[in-house]
Amino acid sequence: MPSTSLNLQEIHLVRCLRDISYRYFSPARTLVISSPTTYTDVQQELIAEIHRTAIWSVVVTVDGKITIAGRSDFIDRVGSYIILTPDGNIKSLEAEINASALEGTKLTRLWKSEARFVVAGANEFKMSKQTDILDYLSKFGIYNCIIVSPEHYILEEVYSRQININDVDTGMKLGVYTWFPYQSSDRCTDVNDITLLDSWVISAQGHFTKNTDLFPRKITNSLNGCPMKAVVRNSDWIYTTYYDNDTNSNASVVTLVSGFETDLLMMVLKEMNMTFVHIPTPEGFEIEESLTDNLIRAMFAREAFIALGLLGTHILVNPFLDSTNSYYIISFRWYVPCSVKYPRWSSIFRILSVELWLVLIISIVNAGISITYVGRYSCTSEWQGYKTLTSSFTNVWAVILGVSVSTMPRTPSLRSLFLGWVCFSLAFSTVFQAFLTIFLIDSGYKTPIQNMDELFGSGIKLYYPPDFDFIFENGDDTEISIIQTNLANCPSYEVCLDWAMYHKNISILFADLDAEYYSADNLILGESSEPLLCRLEDGIVYNNFLRMVMLNGDPLLGRVSEIIDRLFEAGIYNFWISLDMHMIKFASRKIAIVNPLDEYYSFNLYHMQPAFYLLLKGWCLSSLCFLFEFLFKPIKQKEVKLIMGGTKLNFELHQYLHRTTLPTTRYRVHLPGSIE
Repeated sequence: MPSTSLNLQEIHLVRCLRDISYRYFSPARTLVISSPTTYTDVQQELIAEIHRTAIWSVVVTVDGKITIAGRSDFIDRVGSYIILTPDGNIKSLEAEINASALEGTKLTRLWKSEARFVVAGANEFKMSKQTDILDYLSKFGIYNCIIVSPEHYILEEVYSRQININDVDTGMKLGVYTWFPYQSSDRCTDVNDITLLDSWVISAQGHFTKNTDLFPRKITNSLNGCPMKAVVRNSDWIYTTYYDNDTNSNASVVTLVSGFETDLLMMVLKEMNMTFVHIPTPEGFEIEESLTDNLIRAMFAREAFIALGLLGTHILVNPFLDSTNSYYIISFRWYVPCSVKYPRWSSIFRILSVELWLVLIISIVNAGISITYVGRYSCTSEWQGYKTLTSSFTNVWAVILGVSVSTMPRTPSLRSLFLGWVCFSLAFSTVFQAFLTIFLIDSGYKTPIQNMDELFGSGIKLYYPPDFDFIFENGDDTEISIIQTNLANCPSYEVCLDWAMYHKNISILFADLDAEYYSADNLILGESSEPLLCRLEDGIVYNNFLRMVMLNGDPLLGRVSEIIDRLFEAGIYNFWISLDMHMIKFASRKIAIVNPLDEYYSFNLYHMQPAFYLLLKGWCLSSLCFLFEFLFKPIKQKEVKLIMGGTKLNFELHQYLHRTTLPTTRYRVHLPGSIE
C-alpha cells in the first residue's frame, strides 16, 4: 500500500518507475536506486515495490554514497539506474553521478553505453532543466536515458491513502522525455530537441497511453555526416600513422595525416556516414610521453571523440578510456643470429660421420695387413711390392683414390682379395664424390638457436631498448634474472643490430613488423639474400594490440568495433601491409630470386674452388717430389756404380782363388788326434 507521506504524483511516479523497471530492466543486471536525503520517502516506497518481486540485485545510494562502503566495484557496468531528484536540480544530479563514479580520488564506476538511466521527479521539470540533464548525461556517453516528470503544472497538494484515486482528473500525466542524437549534421551531439515518448496517466492504478518503446535504438547505421573529431598522433610510421606536409595552391604548407590506421578510420567513417575532423594532439599525448590527462579532458569537453596512432593495450590502464577491438597485433620477440654456412673445406669431413670415417680407416688397415700376409705366405712367386706393409698400404691407398698400382698381383688368392678391395673402393669413391659435389654446391648451415631454452643455455648476450623495461617488470623471476645477467651494453639500438647480424654475438628484442620491413628492404639480409636474423617461435615476450581509443561508455564504440571486426576478418589491414612490403621489395631491387628445389641449380667454377685447390696442392706435391728426385739422382747413380764395381772385383777375386788354390784331386787330411 502507498505510504501516507507521499502525494498523488509521487505515488504514481513510483508506480510508473516500477512498470518501467519490469518492462525494460534486465533481471540479470544490477539496479541502482539513488536519491538525495530529502527524497528518501519516495526512494523507500520504490524499494518496497521493487523488493516484492526481487528479480534484481538492488543497490541503494543516498546522496550518491553506496550504503556498503568500499563495495562499489560489484555494480554491473551495463546495469540500470534510477536517479530520483525532486525538482531536476542539475547540481544535485552532478553530485550523485560523480559520487557514484568516484570514491575519493579513485575511479570505481563507469558506464557502458548499454546501461539505462531514468531521471525521475514528481515535480515539473522546466524544459531548460531537462536539456541540462540530458546534456550532462551525454558528456558521460549516456544516450540511453529518459526523464520522467509531470507534463504540466500540478498543484502541490498532499494526498493520503484514503482519497479515492479513481476520482482524480485523467488529464494529469507524467511525461517520459528523451532526445535523439545525430539527427542531422548540425545537430549531432548537442541536445536541442527533446521528444515526448509516452505519457503515464495519473488515474486509478495508472497506465501508459501509447505503450511505445521507451528505450529505442538511438544510434543508427547512418549518422548523417556528423563530424568524428579524431586525435591522430604522429608515430612516423606508415603502418600506423604519420604526418605529411603538403603545399596547397595558396603556397601554404598543410599538414596531412596518413598511415594505415588513418585509412582504416576513413573506411569506418565512410560506413558510418561521418565526416573526419582532425584535432591537434593534446599536450603530453605525443608518442614520446603518452600521457592521457589532456586527452580525457578534451573528450569530456567534446573536443575529441576518438584517438589513434600506435595505441596498444597499455592505454587501457586509464579507466576513463575504452578501446575498440584490435585490428593488428605487433609481436615483440627475441631474434637470434641465423646459422652460418659451413666452410667448404670442413664439408669434406662432413660427408661421412665419425663412425664411417673410423670404419674406412679400419678397412684400409685390415686390407693392407691382409694383402701383406697373403703376399708373403701364399706363394713365393708374388711380387715384392705386396710383401711389405709400406708397399701394401701404398697400393691400397692408390686403389681407393682411383689411381693405378705399379704392378698387378700374380697369385689367384691375392688377386681375389685385391678385386674385393677394388669393388669396395669403387662404391665408396662413387658415394664420396656424389656427396662431395653436393657439399661443394651448398655446404649447408650450422644448427642455430631454435628455442628459448637453447637461447638461455647458449650464454649469448641479450639486448632490448630501454623503452621496453615495462615488459620485464612483471614476469618469471628466473627468466628476468637471466636476461639482466646477460644484458649487453650497446651504444645504440642500431649498433646492437649490426652486432647481431654480422658478429653473431647478440640476441636482440625485435618487432615482427620491423623485421619484415627490414627484410623487404634488404637491411637484415646477406649478399645472397639470406636472412641474418632469425626469430624464435616461442620467443614472444609482448603482444601490442593496435586499437583506437574512445571515452569509456561512448555509444559509438560498439558500432566502430563492429565495422573494424568486419574489416579485420576481411584481412584489409594485413593486405595493406603485405602490399607495401612487396612494393618495398621491388623498389629495393636487392632481393635475389631463389630457384625452387625442383629446378636446376647454378653450378659454376666458384663452387669448384675447393676441388681446384686440392688439385693445385697435388700438383705442387708432385712437382716437389719430382724436384727432389731430380736433385738426388746423381748421388744415387754414384752409389749404384760403387756397388756394381765392388761386386765385379769380388767376383774376379773369387774366380782367381778358385783356380789357384782348390786341388784337382781329393786328399785325405789328418787332423791332430784323429785315428786313421
